[in-house]
Amino acid sequence: MATEEELAEVRPRLLGMIDESRIVTTRVARPSPEVVAGFHSITDLCSTVSDALDELGVGGAIPASRFSPVVSGGRVCGPAITLRYAPVGGSPGAHYGRKERALLADRDLYGVGQAGDVAVFQGGSPDVSVMGGLSATWAKGAGIAACIVDGGVRDVGTIRELEHLVWSAGRTPITGRHRLEAVEINGTVTIGDVQVRPGDLIVGDDTGVCVVPHAVIDDVLERCLAGEQAESTVLTMLRDGRPVSDIVATLPAELW
Repeated sequence: MATEEELAEVRPRLLGMIDESRIVTTRVARPSPEVVAGFHSITDLCSTVSDALDELGVGGAIPASRFSPVVSGGRVCGPAITLRYAPVGGSPGAHYGRKERALLADRDLYGVGQAGDVAVFQGGSPDVSVMGGLSATWAKGAGIAACIVDGGVRDVGTIRELEHLVWSAGRTPITGRHRLEAVEINGTVTIGDVQVRPGDLIVGDDTGVCVVPHAVIDDVLERCLAGEQAESTVLTMLRDGRPVSDIVATLPAELW
């Protein structure tokens, strides 16, 4: 559980939608702005990062067929903050009838985060929404760079109008209110069979999403930049009509 000192720092930004005992930490180890900028400089971001993760034996890439961007053409790179949901028992109608309060905590997650963070939701079913237009508006106002949702999102038109970056497993009109309960902020979550811990680097583009464990961020960036340079050299050689022998000497064919 987060310490009282940690909670005191963020409490003015919290709405109290989740019990504070369920906030694991508010202090996340974040990569430097220079490292984030280095990833942003990569042309084919997720593809290049996915290759580097494979080389390290880490994995962590999730294709767009599983998590598709609501707003196409966007790119994101930032440290993860996390929220895990679990199903609420009973009938949503009964909960509404008893005037029980909703148990969603997206806005408390945004309050714990910092500008440039990527909100990662373990939401469950793609048929039930974890966030919608109001949540996206709140996230954008808080400086959250993007939301990655293993679950459903709604109000797609509003999200697109806002141009807030969201990747999701599904799109649905069905609300998560009285169907989902926030059980933990900034613990370990699983999205698309990939574990995400607060401070892991999240990158996303039109091809999908990659999770870079915090411990290997620098190594992945180094490999990505080297691969980017080699590919750029090969592209130039192809445009210049250089002999095949020159090209494969720069980048062996088995590495293409």
